Amino acid sequence: MLVLSLTLLAAGHLVAAPGPIQAQRRAAVLNRLGANLLIAPSQDAFKSDDQAGFQQATDFYYLTGLDDVVGGLLVLDGSTARSALFLPKANPSITRPALPPTPEVAQRMAVDEVWSVDSLGPWLERHLPNVSGVLVSPTDLRGAVSAPVPMANGVIRWGHYLTSLGYRGTVSSAIPIVRPLREIKDADEIATLARVGTASGTAMLAGIRGLRPGRFQRAVEVDIIGACVHSGARASFWPWAMTGPHAVFTDLFNSFVDYEGHNRAMKAGEVARVDVGCQLDHYMGDVGRTAPVSGRFTAGQREAWDLFIAGYRAGLVVLKNGAKTVDVYQAALDRIRALAHGLTTPMGKRAAEILLGPTGTQAWEIHGVGLDDAEGLPETLRAGMTVAYELMFAVDGDGFYLEDMILIEPNG
Repeated sequence: MLVLSLTLLAAGHLVAAPGPIQAQRRAAVLNRLGANLLIAPSQDAFKSDDQAGFQQATDFYYLTGLDDVVGGLLVLDGSTARSALFLPKANPSITRPALPPTPEVAQRMAVDEVWSVDSLGPWLERHLPNVSGVLVSPTDLRGAVSAPVPMANGVIRWGHYLTSLGYRGTVSSAIPIVRPLREIKDADEIATLARVGTASGTAMLAGIRGLRPGRFQRAVEVDIIGACVHSGARASFWPWAMTGPHAVFTDLFNSFVDYEGHNRAMKAGEVARVDVGCQLDHYMGDVGRTAPVSGRFTAGQREAWDLFIAGYRAGLVVLKNGAKTVDVYQAALDRIRALAHGLTTPMGKRAAEILLGPTGTQAWEIHGVGLDDAEGLPETLRAGMTVAYELMFAVDGDGFYLEDMILIEPNG
């Protein structure tokens, strides 16, 4: 992935060198905007203490290449086809050189205007009367509440701010504009994601090898983090090494609001969901498997797992340019149906009934991966997409789960 290099100017400031890829991306967004205005904020706070490193807001990074700006934003005005970058004031706690709002920075960044963020309000007041609507890139994709307003998600907060400036038009998410562009990866992104996939797979295996009765899940998760770091990466997200009842997909997201993160001692006979992602050069991975805590599946678990794998592999064949996700799922179900009559264990038979039942595919996903570990749910696959093929189900209290990162190529 091309990144922005830094050049020392006579004034003593470090200034980002031109980013041709980012300029092309901004032009593509402007071509899709019509007469609308798009606001892509950077992150508005430093990293939290439990983060390995600062994580820039992904649309802002995608369109600027700036990974260390806090409290800035990019504005793209479709009505004038111009771009404006708003940079924050220098923070006295940060001693590294910051980008100044100068014409030299605008030229080197290949944007039309660079301003101090203090100029944002007056700038918007001048431009808002000429736009049809405003689109805002969300920075809080997970867990954002919708009310009250001070705590609401970023798009809603921006709407109230723009209203305070006298704007009376629509304010909505920029995802429909930016995500289709982010879905199709260029050659550099694909090369980075290939490295991400390798690191993530290695970390997943480290997690599986760490499973054993009596050990705590958190220790396995640390093994996974260590494997990412050993690969020169960092974790895309805190890994899930969820066992027993927590391996069932309906319980997993409860860990997001659990102080202990569902940590528990693993028990013999249980299965584990090992859900892992390593991150390199801002790009995230997402892969996973089910594995037995004891090292071996029971006969019923093995038959259910083998049936699930057979369906998964049948769907894998369908993953190609132009395929619809529903067709991938149908191929998986057709294979499961063909094998169902030969099942011998009660658990295997119940697994087939569940998978072929009305809710059998309710948790299945084919989602994008890239700068975020989950980048939407495309209905039709296109060449250049990198997707996570992620299927799961539960039977008799055991959760079964499979996920791989797949590059969609022109011929499959």
